[in-house]
Amino acid sequence: MQRDTKKNKVIAIMLDEIGMEFSKELIKDAIDAIPNGENIRLVTLVGKYIDVADPNDSTRMYKRVYNSIFELGELCDIDGAIIHLGSLSKSYSRIINSGYLKHFQDIPKVFVTSDIEGETVINYNNEPGIREAVEYLVNVEGLTKFCMLGGRDDNFDANSRKEIFTSYLAENNISFCEKNYQKTDMSENTEREADILLNNNPDVQAIFCVNDAVAQGLYAAMKKRELLPGKDIFIFAFDNTHISSEVYPTLSSIGADKSSLGRKAMEVLLDKLKGREVSSELVHTKLYSRESLYYEMYEYTMLEMRNMDADFIYRMFDDCFYRYGNADSNRENINLKRLFYEYISEMLFALRRKYMDREQFERLCGLINIFFENGGMNYTDATKILSRIDRLQGSMNLMAGSSSAITMINRLFTHMKDRVIYVLSEQRINEKSAALEHQKRMQDFMVECSEAKSNSPEDIDYIFRNIDKLGIDNGVVYLFENPVEYNIRKHADFPEYINLRCAIHSGEIYVIPKERQKIPLREIFVRNELSAKCRGYSVFSLFDNGLIYGFLLCEINDDTCDRGEYLSMELANAISRAGR
Repeated sequence: MQRDTKKNKVIAIMLDEIGMEFSKELIKDAIDAIPNGENIRLVTLVGKYIDVADPNDSTRMYKRVYNSIFELGELCDIDGAIIHLGSLSKSYSRIINSGYLKHFQDIPKVFVTSDIEGETVINYNNEPGIREAVEYLVNVEGLTKFCMLGGRDDNFDANSRKEIFTSYLAENNISFCEKNYQKTDMSENTEREADILLNNNPDVQAIFCVNDAVAQGLYAAMKKRELLPGKDIFIFAFDNTHISSEVYPTLSSIGADKSSLGRKAMEVLLDKLKGREVSSELVHTKLYSRESLYYEMYEYTMLEMRNMDADFIYRMFDDCFYRYGNADSNRENINLKRLFYEYISEMLFALRRKYMDREQFERLCGLINIFFENGGMNYTDATKILSRIDRLQGSMNLMAGSSSAITMINRLFTHMKDRVIYVLSEQRINEKSAALEHQKRMQDFMVECSEAKSNSPEDIDYIFRNIDKLGIDNGVVYLFENPVEYNIRKHADFPEYINLRCAIHSGEIYVIPKERQKIPLREIFVRNELSAKCRGYSVFSLFDNGLIYGFLLCEINDDTCDRGEYLSMELANAISRAGR
């Protein structure tokens, strides 16, 4: 196999902390925005935030070596980049503008949630969602005591959200002072900061968290005090990641309305690559209500149901399955929005004519099964869909009167709820089984690699022949001829060539013969050995004790985002023990 001759374009997504929900959803949305038929290969280059205020951080050197992955942006063939570096943005922009990355200055780039002057930037329009939450809490709930768990001083979004939040409070004559605010590192490890905020504000009625991760720390602090979000204190956050529907009680969160940051960034970058004029854009936001701050966004009126208005049914779908708007409908085998319209409109029609026979009932049960079997629950959360089903069922029962059709319709609603519960139970069982399988395979890998102790090519190949036990179904491993020592002043001085040691395609391992291993480092993202079936690859450095052995490229999915760093550490450790 040689360099890819199809002239696929390589797009790099550069970000910090790939395991965070925001990062995972940014990557997924960007991938979904690539149209079918586009020859695009996507790779992620992921770093870590280094807190300059803590020079004694014991993991500082680890993070520095980890961040050397960004140098591939200059050294390798890349056609364009989407960059979301959070608090790394300002320091990294200085590196870009200093001329250190000369090639990188010339390729099309789109920055996400940043304020870098002169660059194309995709930002949230933070105002609509924050305004919606504040106006509801002040004007409907009548609250006057607000607090905020904010972010780092060098983070663009954290500063913007604080400014907008405090300005809306001021407009409503709500006081906000220093003790009402506590900054955080914007991770889930914010229980200590949440404790400080709660101690300083025992009478707080509502807390705004700068992102969903920070809210997790607040939830933990409240649980110790036996305080319940949504009952004792209203909580709302930002980003509307999947974690917002997985915590208890579910978290109200502000997120993208019609599009997403990842999708919009990819669309703008693709236009740039095609030579079109582009400009910075804002992604509109709104508040997604859940248990921690519950209010109804839509009413299902009987007049609309009697008219069976298509726009009303589609609006109902958007309310129930709010994440579907950011999905790539071109990749769906079934148009779930249209399928939802089919069975809801037939139920409304049967209600209006006051009759539903057994054949129609069975057919609608089948449509509901198809809907949920094809991923309907991927676009909502359990509490939202179950509450919406209850509201719709209640409205139909009020509308039905003495209609004989209502018995069948109520059975259909019960069937919908059963499908929701079944799908959720199946997901939990599969997640638990997958976790146990990963644990067993990792143990097997460590046992097998313990046999590779001598400094020989055979032992390194032995490690690669067992690499499937890491749970990597698609990927490649590149190793330098000699390990590269990380120099804190010169960074990583990577050589011109690297060796392609093995490839994994659909779980099948191919150890590359010696005579075919050596390739230019700049080609590692464009090789044919990278499976064309994969929509993208996560890139991890293989390093141990400051020595960088090479790189692991593995297929982008939730598992590699969550476990990729750990897998690369175990692989690097095995290579190091083998005396590579």
